[in-house]
Order: sequence, then structure tokens, then C-alpha cells
Amino acid sequence: MTLRLTNTLTRRSETFEPLVAGRVSIYCCGVTVYDLCHLGHARSYIVWDVLRRYLIWRGFAVTFVQNFTDIDDKILNRAAEEGSSMEEVSERNIALYWEDMDRLNILRPDRTPRATRSLEAIRSLIGELEAKGAAYSADGDVYFAVMKASGYGKLSGRDPAEQIEGASGRVAGAEANRKHHPFDFALWKAAKPGEPSFPSPWGPGRPGWHIECSAMVREELGDTIDIHLGGADLIFPHHENEIAQSETATGHPLARWWLHNGMVNVGGEKMSKSLGNFTTIRALLDGGVSPMTLRLFVLQAHYRKPLDFTREALEAAATGWKGLDAALAVEGAFPEWTSGESGAAEGLGMESWPEELAAIRRSFIAAMSDWPPASSLASAFLPRLAKEVASFSVASAAQRVWGQPLSARA
Repeated sequence: MTLRLTNTLTRRSETFEPLVAGRVSIYCCGVTVYDLCHLGHARSYIVWDVLRRYLIWRGFAVTFVQNFTDIDDKILNRAAEEGSSMEEVSERNIALYWEDMDRLNILRPDRTPRATRSLEAIRSLIGELEAKGAAYSADGDVYFAVMKASGYGKLSGRDPAEQIEGASGRVAGAEANRKHHPFDFALWKAAKPGEPSFPSPWGPGRPGWHIECSAMVREELGDTIDIHLGGADLIFPHHENEIAQSETATGHPLARWWLHNGMVNVGGEKMSKSLGNFTTIRALLDGGVSPMTLRLFVLQAHYRKPLDFTREALEAAATGWKGLDAALAVEGAFPEWTSGESGAAEGLGMESWPEELAAIRRSFIAAMSDWPPASSLASAFLPRLAKEVASFSVASAAQRVWGQPLSARA
């Protein structure tokens, strides 16, 4: 059965065919490591973990790259508050990130590049853009000239002529005077007194946020990848600017599919650290919420739509997980029906199955093969699994795809 993905770039559901048959290259935008991760991060990485697991279960060889932004104003501000260093803040929060993701049983990326370890690739890409006339320097800063990018705005649907703010933040004062257009954005930032800096042809400084991902995508996976992932809040300006930089430099599409998950809302507002309305993953898990309850809570909503966080919804997910856990507990009941391994997703070995069980497996594949399902990833299949008390083969598929730990359900 063919796999269909909803592509933000084309605004259509399209049949997925990777660049190289049997292999899938994926880049997922990672976190800026200045604090603990919150439920919004959990939603993004749980959803993409499910997609990745499903591709693996379907027999694809998946290369999954996810970066860390380890130099940023927020990191520098946190270091100043603590009297520590950029490196100390970054290293501490990267370690805490791994702890949180491991507790949620999210598969670790195959590669995790960091901005500070990709500086040569970043400087090289900026130099290429400058040579093409798409970047210019001013007082040690380097900016991307948006009007030099063909089709700027094609991902977000925004007309650049209507944008009066730069992608790096509010345009005001001296910065506005340095820019050719108010919506040009920083590729390289000149060092400020007392800040960490790195050498470059334009003087000491550090990279802008957007150029980091463009450079790391190319360094790790090449000019064009199969799938680029991230939250809907990254569509503009971050992903729009990634496309502009990368495609201006290489002349090739950056990614063939762009997938974005919806935000987690609290009281109608996006959960975010800047608003102070966030709940950390660690606080939820330490407070007694099981990892699988949290996964089910996230998967009960359509992955591209907003998810409202309430205690009532979380409690409902906990109740739902108890029933699903009971269904999955029969995993050893039918040892002769164990074809759920990678590469067997199309139904190999199903000839000896009772039709009821084969039908459930087919419904699972059908639901997962049209991303997103009509309602949500969870409701498309799991309630029926619980109702039918499915076989080991179907349960093992669910375990692999939904991310349940095989050693001990929690």
C-alpha cells in the first residue's frame, strides 16, 4: 500500500516516493538548549518518532538527523544569569534533553549535529551566497538579500513585499540602516563585547539561526533530502529562510516534503517558554504521568491541529492507555503469528492468520499509510485493537510504531 504525506509546500496529500528507492533521508529541527523541554517539544518529537518508526516498519532504511542549536541569544542570556558559560548551559540541557526523550521512548537520531561544530560548513555556505550576490556584509554582520531568492514565500504563502520585519527579530535603529530591505535576515552576527565569538572572513561573530540548519542539512544529507520536519511555528520565518538560503546556493530543492505539527495550547495560547505557560516533560513524568499516557495524549489529536492541554484530557488519556495496555499484554498469546518485523508490513506471512486478525492488520496499515489519518493517529487504529484484543503480530506492530517499550510497559 502506498504511503501518502501531507506536504506543507504544495498544500496537498501526495504519494511518497523517496529519492533513492528503499532509503529515506529526514531532517528534524531540534531544540535551542537553554532550558528544559516542555510538552510542546514532546508533541513534536513523539509525532515524528511515530512517522520514523512506521517508515522503518515498512522496510525503509531511514537516516534521521536532528540538530542542536547550542549558540543563541537565549543561551547567552541564561549563562549571564547563572554566571556560567555558553558551553555549560548547552551541555547541561543537552544531557537533560536525552533523559527526557529516553523516558518517552523516542528513538535517538542517527546523527545530532550542533551549530558550534558545523561552523566551517556554515561559513562556506555564507561565502557561496555572498559570491552569488545573495548576501552582503555590513559592519561585521552578513545579511541574506531576500529579494534575490526565487519564489520567496512559497512555503508560508506570505508575500515578502508585505513583510516589514526581519527574520532575525524586530528591525530598528542601526540594524535597519544596515539592511538593504527591512525583511533581510542575518546569516552572521558580529561579536558583541563580552560574547563568545568565532573567526570568519567578515570578522569575529557567530552564525544566525536560519543558516545553521541549511548548513547542517547539506553537510549531513546533501543538497536535497526527502523529508524536513518541524513545528508549525517554524514555517515562517525559519523554514522559509532555510529554503531561500539553501536553494539559492545549490539551485536544488532543499526538501521534497515539508511536514509540520500543530502547537500545544494552554488557555487558547501557544505553550511557550517566552509566555511562561509551559509544563515541562520532566514535571509531568515526575508527577506520575506515565510515558505511554503522554504519548497517547499527544496522538489522540490530529497531528497538524492545535492540541489543548488540560488535566482532564490527560486523565482521559491515562484511562484510555489502561485499556490499550491490556490489549497489548496478549503479545505472547499467538507465537505462530509473529510477522511484524521490518519489511513484513505489506502482509507477508498473513496466509495462516484468521481473517479477523488479518483485517485488523490491514486497517492499521491503511490508517498509517495516509498521513495524517482522517482524525488522529491514535483513533485511527488503537481503539479497535483494544476492542478486538489483537494478536501478538498486530500488537508488536503497534509497539514498534507507537513507541511502547517492549521490555516493560510504563
